[in-house]
Amino acid sequence: MNLLKRLWFPFLIILLPGAIFALALPYFPVDETRYLSVAWEMNLHDSFIVPLQNALPYSHKPPFLFWLFNLDWFLFGVNGVTLRFIPMLFSLLNITLLYKISLLLWDEEKIARYAAIILSSTLSYLLWSALIMFDVILTFWILLAIYGLLSASRNFAVKSWLLTGIAIGGGLLTKGPVVFVYILPVALLPFLWLPKGKFTARWYAWFMLSLGTGIAVILAWLIPAAMTGGAEYREAILWGQTVNRVANSFAHQRPFWWYLPWLVALLLPWILLKPVWRGCSRLTRDGSGRFIIIWIAPTLVILSLISGKQVHYLIPLIPAFSLLMAKNMADFDSGEKTARWHYPLAAFYSVLGIVLLSLSFRKLGGAMEDLGVSGVRALSFGLIAIGMTMFFLNKQSMTRLVNFTALSSVLFFVVILFSGNAFFDSYDLRGISKAIKEKQDAGYKVLHYGKYHGQYQFIGRLTQPLVALETEEAIGEYTANNDKVALITYEPRMKTINEEDIYFQQPFRSKKVVLWNKKGISDFVRLREGK
Repeated sequence: MNLLKRLWFPFLIILLPGAIFALALPYFPVDETRYLSVAWEMNLHDSFIVPLQNALPYSHKPPFLFWLFNLDWFLFGVNGVTLRFIPMLFSLLNITLLYKISLLLWDEEKIARYAAIILSSTLSYLLWSALIMFDVILTFWILLAIYGLLSASRNFAVKSWLLTGIAIGGGLLTKGPVVFVYILPVALLPFLWLPKGKFTARWYAWFMLSLGTGIAVILAWLIPAAMTGGAEYREAILWGQTVNRVANSFAHQRPFWWYLPWLVALLLPWILLKPVWRGCSRLTRDGSGRFIIIWIAPTLVILSLISGKQVHYLIPLIPAFSLLMAKNMADFDSGEKTARWHYPLAAFYSVLGIVLLSLSFRKLGGAMEDLGVSGVRALSFGLIAIGMTMFFLNKQSMTRLVNFTALSSVLFFVVILFSGNAFFDSYDLRGISKAIKEKQDAGYKVLHYGKYHGQYQFIGRLTQPLVALETEEAIGEYTANNDKVALITYEPRMKTINEEDIYFQQPFRSKKVVLWNKKGISDFVRLREGK
């Protein structure tokens, strides 16, 4: 209860926009819908060891997230309402762990409270806390391992090493060996951050206990999965997702520096405040500061060397940056007035709003086209209002600056949620999923032109796989040999389609998804082959 009293504000920051997000918005293809469909097919076929996608073993991710969805359905029944609360729950656990880690590092409640608020209100973390993705859950296991290592550095207690091992195992079950990228720098370089005279070689012997525990956890799933999933699945999970990925990870498909500009964006809005960086030069003077640097710097280098770069791979590092920023802000929280420190933040929201407003008078493209003119203008006016409010608010202390900055993040998401109806509708697949379900229930085989990512299985509660075909020739041949068929394709938004050729169509992102009948399939194949 005492912890809840101290952390109610960052908890509320996560829950308020997150609950609106969970209750009001559709699940977004292709990632959210794919992961939900994998869990749905595991439930449908009672395949809780081997994940399934479109009735085939799914080897790209371990099963922990899919188990969580099925646990949710076991408790509340199969539904689409409660699932986004799962990453939010882990986000609250992350805030709690970060608070405790900060106390272990500096034993100062103010720094810990600032760190919790900064993490919860960093725009990227706030967004990912409401998405069906692996990164916030992976962050939980990373923070738990970090907490275990810090605790172990105090007294080398067996329970701390075992906790670290369980966290490693949980990370492996969540997203595979990538968990080591975030943990090993701290675990293997203790002589750089432990106080002088505290480091001994037995650290590595104890860490082997953690490593062995983590491997035992993953093997408890991996062995039965390899035995029951078939030869192709076994090769994929033992080699394709481990050895082959590591061997092919340094091809530099994206340049080494690719993460740097994204890191700036991911740390908004806090990176705009001057005091978060004013004390960085002093961090190397104590072990706790060196701990944060070792946590961040080698991990960033490793991620930059790996070719498969994705923005969300940086999400597990945001807690480390939150600690760094919280420490710097607290060091300058000695009655010093914040003066003009909030001006860049106010300018960020205002300028962004003005730019969007000016763009609304031109031809829109991409995501802004999906928002529509009214949506873009509503968003721009909302951002300008946030900026002007931030500009005129009286912030006479660091605590007020921290609180108002956090509130601006909440307002930012509320504005996006209430101005983006047209954009969100363009990702809503409930209509086409229902149409596919009706055709399957009527005995039709539903074909999918091109690679199928499972985006309709859960939303439509489909009980049969789709037939994914890559070529017009294969579609034509399948249609000629089956009477009751329908075909899904993705067409230009402005393309005119005869109603007698289709069962259903709807906008989807910048295109539209079409469910063709047999006559329409024949015309589609003929026209495509004639190109």
